[in-house]
Amino acid sequence: MDEREILTRFKDGTLDRRQAVALLTPAVAAAPALAGGSPQMPALPSVPYAPAARDLAAAQAPVAVVGMAGRFPQAPDLAAYWRLLCTGRGAAAAPPPGRPGTEPGHYLERVADFDAEFFGLDPREAALTDPRARLLLETAWEAFEDAGCTGTRLDALRAPDGTARGVGVFVGAGEGDWPLLAAEAGVEPGGGHWDMANSVSRVLGLTGPSQCVDTAEASVPTALHLALAALERGECAAALVGGVHLLLHRWSLRPGAGEAVGALLLKPLERALADGDTVHAVVRGSAAAHAESGMLGAALERASVTEEGLGLRETAACAQPSVGRSGPATGLALLVRAVLQLRHGVLVPTPGRAVAEPWTHPDPSEPRRAVAGLRGAGGVDAQVVLEEYLPAPSQYDGAARAAGRAELVVLSGPTPRHVKATAQRLAEWLRAGYEVPGIAAVARGLRAGRAAMDCRIAVVVHGAEELVRVLGDASCVDLRGGQRDPMGLGEAAETVGYLAALWHGGRLGQLRDLWLSGVDVDWAALEAVPGAGAVSVPMPPSALLRTPLWLPAR
Repeated sequence: MDEREILTRFKDGTLDRRQAVALLTPAVAAAPALAGGSPQMPALPSVPYAPAARDLAAAQAPVAVVGMAGRFPQAPDLAAYWRLLCTGRGAAAAPPPGRPGTEPGHYLERVADFDAEFFGLDPREAALTDPRARLLLETAWEAFEDAGCTGTRLDALRAPDGTARGVGVFVGAGEGDWPLLAAEAGVEPGGGHWDMANSVSRVLGLTGPSQCVDTAEASVPTALHLALAALERGECAAALVGGVHLLLHRWSLRPGAGEAVGALLLKPLERALADGDTVHAVVRGSAAAHAESGMLGAALERASVTEEGLGLRETAACAQPSVGRSGPATGLALLVRAVLQLRHGVLVPTPGRAVAEPWTHPDPSEPRRAVAGLRGAGGVDAQVVLEEYLPAPSQYDGAARAAGRAELVVLSGPTPRHVKATAQRLAEWLRAGYEVPGIAAVARGLRAGRAAMDCRIAVVVHGAEELVRVLGDASCVDLRGGQRDPMGLGEAAETVGYLAALWHGGRLGQLRDLWLSGVDVDWAALEAVPGAGAVSVPMPPSALLRTPLWLPAR
């Protein structure tokens, strides 16, 4: 019995999974070699079904989407993107000022802008760097902040050899227009599309696998498929999956073309729950192969998903009203759409659905499921199976904790201007009151989920209204001059116990002053409470002070 017959019998139910795997294993081993096989380059099987056998054999553990960020046409963040999706309105418009051509398309705003100072980069070098890489770096950082996974929580993600920040980076991107624009300007461009993932890893100090994937429109689902494999093999503790596409040169303009950039942070679900992460959705399986190979069916079977159990299918047609034909970023838009619909329990308008409507499920105890994926221009078909996360009831009463209790709120940035801008953004968000969690959750997320930078603001408040009031006048401490931890408490082994005693004794004023003086405080470890819920809650990311950085005029 050859591979084709084995899989045919598996699909029609004649063979169960164990029988199919047992039969496939010797069949693949005995397959004849392709011409040119050698000891240096092992011969490949003569038929395309061996990958499906691996999918059947591997019981992939569920993986959580713990952080997301993105920028889309007429939607500078995910909250705006969700509102746009719910309206069903298209995002096509005339090109922004300074862009080539006059053809309407789906454009991002301010693609020439970048905050080099925030990331410690030389503005002159940043001006020569592909804007796609710069936008990807900014949204990657925002995805880490959305996950509450910067600072010590990012350091705690260890590679197999124990190295800190063991995060893989997998990016979907094509060749792009930047080399052509740089040639026209007479300068050497910085990097290429192959460097998109590498530059994120390099700037953020990430030590896991790092690669760019180009399978046209299927690039991001393919990148996610590779990220899941890296997590399953233990090559990294978490994985960042991103995608980006820009229309910078007149030769790239096509009717209905579009742009987008975004990133998703993945962790094994078990690790995410242990770390106190917010889970936006769960990835149950994936498949990527050329044309019709049966891979998707194997992925669905592995995820225990039946055709009847798929409540949503996200295809390229679903994404076109909001992002147009956005090349490698098309799959990114599909994944983000699917995750947002699962998280909100709402089905947004599509070509077959005129208005947004509640996503009803016949059994509320069962999670909703979706498949997001598409086929790239070259024939690669990539699909991702997503599932709603249904959290277990928590015994932690965050509302009761918040009532009448003082909270220590900390903010930081690389410069006083950055931290002041972040404080203003936080105050505006709290004042607006849109999907704002309790002050205790906000304060905990800022302490434990954000990196501690050199310029700092810290206040002790008793509620959101007081926080809004004091943020406008709060003074900023600048530690860049070397006056950091003047008493050397960070070098004393007893300091950890001292900080814990202050925390459990409610000495928030003393903790505030120590942190402002430059003492390193591992808030995530200090205030770990079993069952306390997610460390991260939805809130605005740190402010980026973006200014135009572009190629010099020739």
